[in-house]
Formats: sequence, C-alpha cells, structure tokens
Amino acid sequence: MVGEMTGLQYEIREVRWEDADQVISNYYSLLDEMDINPWLGITTPPQRPSLPSEFKWFADLYSSMLEGDAVAYVAEADKRIVGMCEVRRRSKRIELSHIGNLGMHVNRNYRGKGVGKALLLKTIEGCRGRFEVITLEVFSNNLAAKKLYEKVGFKTYGVLPGGVKRGGNSVNLELMFLRLER
Repeated sequence: MVGEMTGLQYEIREVRWEDADQVISNYYSLLDEMDINPWLGITTPPQRPSLPSEFKWFADLYSSMLEGDAVAYVAEADKRIVGMCEVRRRSKRIELSHIGNLGMHVNRNYRGKGVGKALLLKTIEGCRGRFEVITLEVFSNNLAAKKLYEKVGFKTYGVLPGGVKRGGNSVNLELMFLRLER
C-alpha cells in the first residue's frame, strides 16, 4: 500500500526479516522520546533493553508471523521505517485463539500525517481471516491515539483506574476492542 498525505509519500508493507535493525532503532527512539514526553503511550522496561534482547524479540515476532500467530506491518517513508503495527495471537488455547493483541508506534516526526491511520488500517486488513477480535490498551491521556482507534472502529470495553504508574503519578488504562466482520 502506497499513500500520500500532506506531501509525504510513504509505503505500508509487511515486516521483513531485514527490517530488524530499523524496527529496533525506532523502538530505542521511543525510549529516548520519553525524556521529552514522559507520558508517551508506551510502557517501559526497568532498564533499556540490550540489543541482543531486542533481536530476540524481533525473531520471536517474525517466527510468530511465519506460524500464522501474528501479523506485522511497517510504514516506510524517506527510505526508512517510521512506524510499525503488530497483532499477536493472545493465546494458542482454542477458546482464546481468535483474539489478537495490537501494539503500534509511529516516529514522532511522522505523527499527524496519516501514516498511523494507514498503518493501522493495513494491519486490520491483514488480520481478517486470522483473528475475530483485536484488543489493545491505551493510556487514557493519549488522546490522539484514542481518537485514531475510535475512528477505525475500536470501542472501549473497560477502564483500569491507575493502570499505569510512572514517577509517582498514575493514569488510567483504557481497554479497547474491534470485532472483525467475516
């Protein structure tokens, strides 16, 4: 999928093995962004993950894709990956295997330009026939993300008060879902 919004050209495509370096670099840039925006909508590990642990994470994601238990797409602009969206099977247990959990991020320089929406829509399309329900968690103060999720059809089904604690403060965690049409 190729798109253009506000003069920005980008491509949305499935994750490839050779994307590992750039995907990991984007994740590290999110961790760095937390110095500027401490309430960025990601949960953080107690310390910066090592490069080997991130490559293991990527290998696990890629393996899950090959096994049919995950879908993952990247947004590419200016000849580099600027975002990623993944949905992983919640459980291999038959009773829960129809549910996928979504996570996504877009580099801060590319937010608000249609990249996130295109990335999310392509990922949802890739989930059809594989999952019946997609769930996600979003910080209640991440208004832009909530608006995007609602715009594509996600609905809130619960709120976990004080679900995220950071620096002595807390914020609610909203639980959202999207039921895919058959």
